[in-house]
Formats: sequence, structure tokens, C-alpha cells
Amino acid sequence: MWKWRVGAGVVVAVLAAVAWRLPGVRRELMYAVSRWDARPAAPAPLPSGNGPGLPPAPHTRVILIDGLTEEVAAPLPAWSAVCARGATLRVDVGFPTVSLPVAVSLWTGLTQQQTGIMNRYNRPIEPPLARSIPAQVPGSIGITEGLMVQKGDKLVPGHYGWIMRSLGFARAEPPADPKSAVKDQDAEAWSRAWEARAREAVAGDARLVYVHLMRVDVAGHHHGLGAEYRRVAGETDVVVGRLVAARPDARWFLVSDHGHIPTGGHGGEELTVRQVQACVAGPGIAPARGALVHVVDLSRALADSTGATLDREARGRPFTVALAAPLHRDQSIPALALGAGAAAIFVLVGGIALATWGVRRWWLAPWWFVAAGLALLFVRGEPTLSMPMVYARDGRDMWLTWAAALPIAAVTTWLGLRATTLARVVIAQLAIPWAATAAALTACGAWPMLLGEESAPVVPRYTAYASPLLLIAAHGAAAVALAVLARLVLGRSGRRGPPAPPRSERAAAAPDPAGAATDPAG
Repeated sequence: MWKWRVGAGVVVAVLAAVAWRLPGVRRELMYAVSRWDARPAAPAPLPSGNGPGLPPAPHTRVILIDGLTEEVAAPLPAWSAVCARGATLRVDVGFPTVSLPVAVSLWTGLTQQQTGIMNRYNRPIEPPLARSIPAQVPGSIGITEGLMVQKGDKLVPGHYGWIMRSLGFARAEPPADPKSAVKDQDAEAWSRAWEARAREAVAGDARLVYVHLMRVDVAGHHHGLGAEYRRVAGETDVVVGRLVAARPDARWFLVSDHGHIPTGGHGGEELTVRQVQACVAGPGIAPARGALVHVVDLSRALADSTGATLDREARGRPFTVALAAPLHRDQSIPALALGAGAAAIFVLVGGIALATWGVRRWWLAPWWFVAAGLALLFVRGEPTLSMPMVYARDGRDMWLTWAAALPIAAVTTWLGLRATTLARVVIAQLAIPWAATAAALTACGAWPMLLGEESAPVVPRYTAYASPLLLIAAHGAAAVALAVLARLVLGRSGRRGPPAPPRSERAAAAPDPAGAATDPAG
């Protein structure tokens, strides 16, 4: 009995340690996803082709409306007026769908996988890009919209110019605050002055001017794709009309860097987030309606328009070729690396094999894990990197959906300890959840990060799934540990023999030596 107690105590201690540590691992993972770069890798296999590119234009003007979905962009009056006199495109911005990495792809012609820039939230590229398109155009100007944003009951300046200051423009406004590369200098004053400065730059003689409009994205994050988002999009469209009117003879590029999920958020691989509308109009652009092109194709058009040269690894195609040979629906999604995929499958199969050894009866299977996964999918939907809940520090919006499944793990463990051994019960309940978690971490390449490397393990689907799986694995460990602890406190658990009869019955049933000697039958 003492051996069982010692073993149960060790199991409780180990499971408690795991339950305590895994939420911290999840926080480290999501910090790395939003903070660090990844190792540069090959892009998704994009189509190639040769043909005439755009002729150079004396004045190229680019407006990017951050966070504008295709559905909302199409009917905007000023936006659609520009599209009507040029080429309307659907643009796949690649993965991840985050402003800085998409902007880098737009201005370098390299995909997010090639640059390794995954998110870098509030981390400007220092020094700014040296081989970008604007870095090659003398006098290029980049201007970011200044905003006052609601924070609690106060309006405070938004600081968004750090993205522009990363891209290599000869003049990027607003300048950085002397005390912080992330914050904008005199941000409140800039919120009142930026539009006049943008119109002045657009109307001037600079060969390349880029205006980054932020308010639609801010509305998407705060309100989702509801009435307020559409109102702000219409408000921004008025600004677009004024900017285009300041230089109607320029070659205009109207683009977005990503959309939003209905509740607000981006970063994942959803079609409505990844594929947006763009328009190119002006000298040398015949009216056309193209199908799906990649953001690096748009980069090639910008390079041709400004006379810049892209990196030799850039995959963008000439404008006419891109229009004639559209991408397939998910062609921009990078494939899972073969080695990582094979290792993840091996880990998962190993977990299933262990669980098969532990599950001696059907009810000992980890039904709690099945219930937890289904609850998450039906209540919250498939996890993606567009969902704020995936990044949230405590993950409350996720774990509340599966909390009701955890008692199943505790009850099954309690009953299982009456029917089989401690090792089989624990393995039956936790082998598959832990293996699924380890497989997701393997598929997204998270192990180097967990060992201290400052790298972003950003892989479509698997990174997002790793976030809830780490919490589910932790909570399952806690539930099993509590059940084992309860058995340990209440007494030894294991198979029970028949109950012993009362003492009086044992005494009555005992043979009488004296009676046996005088028994006639003896």
C-alpha cells in the first residue's frame, strides 16, 4: 500500500507542476509570435511568367487603407471611382496578415516567409529597409494618418508612424519621438495636421508618395465589422477622394493590407482577412477587372512604375502576366515543412499508441478531451491567429468553453482507479491531449523558442491551435491530479476484493475442535 501512496504522490506532484507550467509556455509562445521574427524560408510556390511590365510613371501615388475588407471597399464612392477608370484586382496579402510584414512585402517584393518578418508588434525595423522600393526613389515621401483613439474615458494619441519609418522612405512622417522609436513626435498635433501635409505631398513633384490611413483598422479592432466600421470606412473614403483630387494625373494605387474577422481581428489565414481589393489607375493603365494576384505582384507593379529594382529572389510577375494568370484560392499559404510535419505525426501516433495501452475499457478513453475540443470549435470557432482570444494572457474566452468538460476527466480518473492501475488511468486520460499539444508545437517549430531562441513560430493553423491545446493539456493535468489526490487522501485505490464479513459471522463459521472429536459423522 505504501508503494501505491508514494507513486500517487509523485504523480500528483508531476501533474501539478505540468498544470502550473503549461499556461506560462503558452504566454511565451504568443509573446514570441507577436514580437520576434522568424528564420527566412522559401515562399509558397507562386506562379511565374514573363511579359511587359508597367511603363514608368512620373508620379506614383499609393493609398493604403489599413484593415479594409473587400466587401466594404467595393461600394465606397471615391474608391470605386478610381477603380472604374483602371484595373480592379483581388490581392492575396500572404500570411501572416499583419500590417508591418505585409507592408514589407509590398515594398520589397519578398513574401513574409522570405523576409522572416512575422509581426514585430511595436518593434520598428532599425535601421529601416535599405533595399526597398522607396529607398531607391530619391525624395520618396511616406505619411501616416494621425489619430486620437479612445482609451477608457479619454482620447489619447495613437502612435502608428513606426510602420512607415521602417520602410526606407526618404521622408517618413510623423518622425519618431526622440525618447522612443515606437512613439510619434508631437502625436496630438500630428492628428490635426497630417491630412494637409498628405495633400501637399500628393500634389507635389515627388515621384513616389505613400499615405497610410489607419482609422478603419482601429475601428475594426474596437467594433468588429459592424455599423461603426462601415461608417469609418465611408469617412476614410472621403479623405481618399480629396487626396486623389489633389493629383488626378498621377498613377494611383489603392490597396489594403488585410481585412478583419466579423468580431474584429486579423493575422490568420482566413480568406476574408487575407484577400482584399486593390485598384490601379492612371497613365498606362487600361480598364480591366483582374482575378486574384499576390501582393508581390503589386510590388512588381510599383517597382516598374517608380523605376526601382526588386531583389532577385522576388517572385512578383509583370502586371499583364499577373492579370492573365490568377492565383488559386490558397496558393499563397506556405506549406508545412516536411520534416516538421513528419515529426508531428510521429508524436501524435505515439500518443495514440500509449492511450490504446492505457484504455482498458471504453469509458476510460479521454472523452473529456473530445468534449473540450468540440465545445471550443462550436462556441468560438476554429482557432486562428486573427482571434484576440488566442493571444489573450489568461485565455479566459477559450477555457470557459471547455471548463464543463474537466469534471469528466476527474470522475473518469476516480472510477478508473477502482478498475485498473494508476499508470494506465493517467496515460489513458492524458496521452492523447499531451501528444496533440506536442504535435502542434512541433508542427509550428516552437521548440527552439521554448529553449530560448528569439524566433517567431508562426505557421498557418498549427500555431493558433497550440494556444488552446496548451491550456487544455494543463487543465486536464490538473483535473486528473485532483482525482488522484482525492483517492490518496481517502485511502488506497485499486481493485477491491470481496468485503470481509463481520467478526460475529466469522466466529460462528469457525470449526469447533471439541465438537469435531465427538461428531458421529466424524
